[in-house]
Amino acid sequence: MYIITIIIAILVLIAFFEYLYALNPQMVPLHYAPGQHHILNGYLIIYIFSAFLIGIALIIIIDLLKDSISGIKNLIYRRSQYIKTELDNSVARAFDAYIKGQYDKGIDLIKKYLSNYPDSISAYLLLAKIYKHKGNLKESENTLAKVLNIEEDNVTALNEAGNLYKLGNDYEKAVFYFNKALEYMPDNLYAITQLRDIFIKRGEWKNAYRMSKLFLSQSKDKEINKKEEQLMLGLKYEFGRYLLESENDTERSEKRFNQVLSQNKNFVPAYLSLGDVLIKKGKINESFELWEKAFLKTGNLALIIKIEDVSIKANHPENVIKFYQELIHDNPEKWEYRLFLGKLYIRLEMIDDALSNLTIIPVSVFKDESLNLLLAECYFKRGKYNDASVNFRKALESRYPVKLPFVCSNCGFTAYNYSSICPSCNQWNTFDIKTSGTLYETGSKDYLKNITSVISQ
Repeated sequence: MYIITIIIAILVLIAFFEYLYALNPQMVPLHYAPGQHHILNGYLIIYIFSAFLIGIALIIIIDLLKDSISGIKNLIYRRSQYIKTELDNSVARAFDAYIKGQYDKGIDLIKKYLSNYPDSISAYLLLAKIYKHKGNLKESENTLAKVLNIEEDNVTALNEAGNLYKLGNDYEKAVFYFNKALEYMPDNLYAITQLRDIFIKRGEWKNAYRMSKLFLSQSKDKEINKKEEQLMLGLKYEFGRYLLESENDTERSEKRFNQVLSQNKNFVPAYLSLGDVLIKKGKINESFELWEKAFLKTGNLALIIKIEDVSIKANHPENVIKFYQELIHDNPEKWEYRLFLGKLYIRLEMIDDALSNLTIIPVSVFKDESLNLLLAECYFKRGKYNDASVNFRKALESRYPVKLPFVCSNCGFTAYNYSSICPSCNQWNTFDIKTSGTLYETGSKDYLKNITSVISQ
């Protein structure tokens, strides 16, 4: 149908021009250049028909050119889109390689992408992360610097830089970058917690406490806030201890310790430090009363050891002796109190009193043979070398040489000196002497080489 229409149109057009030719048979001269000899003589209708055909030809040529140009543009666009898709896929493949631990492959793919898109922040951040996990901290640092050159307020890059320097123990630079991140995003909880942890690690308790307060003011998660409040309690205590030990500020430190105890009546480190405040104020008897009441409330043996050490140092051992005797009277089933009293008597060279207490204890109570060691020391000091030898041999044969452990109730970490904070899990108020099954922790038999000094501590 389309071809028939074209043929009819052509026939109509020819007929139309034949009609015009019949009406206009005259010849018309056409000068195509200057001069008398550059003349063409032709029919008028031929000129009109030629102009018509030339017009149609020009229209067709212009349409063809437009179509050609449009086709070329589409080809170029499709090619660029293909290249872009391939490059975008290279980033996705790089991330996949990073997840799989194929760091070199990931680095090559990202570099290929960056050669075409040198200002891609997301690509640089991924590259920095890959370098960090590969252990190439210097390259990771340089990559993050490029991000910050492009966009200096990029919080993600600032956080990553802070984390990178923290990983390398360069805490000064880590603090700088985390503080920068907080300038641009005050509710940046990641930067806040990282700064808090750095300050805790460095013992900057005032700054750590400030960060903890800032965290609570910005966080909306109630469960997380509960944990942070517990942490802040420990930080408040440490700040009080800093005021006491570094600035000798008894008033402000006492206020902090009392604030801690008002929130947690069983916070043993606060009782210990509050007693130290009273001693600095010359109120030694009041400190003993405080510690005794605190022990009766909490049952934490660190308080008894504190009373013992301070009493001996102050040349008033009668305070702790009386307290031990009261504990033994009120708790006859607690053999550890009698063992502690015997150990104290040995420290004071009150050997007969030590023996009278230690020989009452059933030999099977303490599987670590701590009783044998203490008895051996008593017999040795009394010159009863045979009895001392028997007890020393029993102790040496034991699988549980004497050590006095403080065990973290949160993570089980064991230490031989009391600490307000567990160095393993960073939780406060978790240390107490292990009393379940045995008072003492299994240790190396090499420890027994210095038995006498251990017992007399």
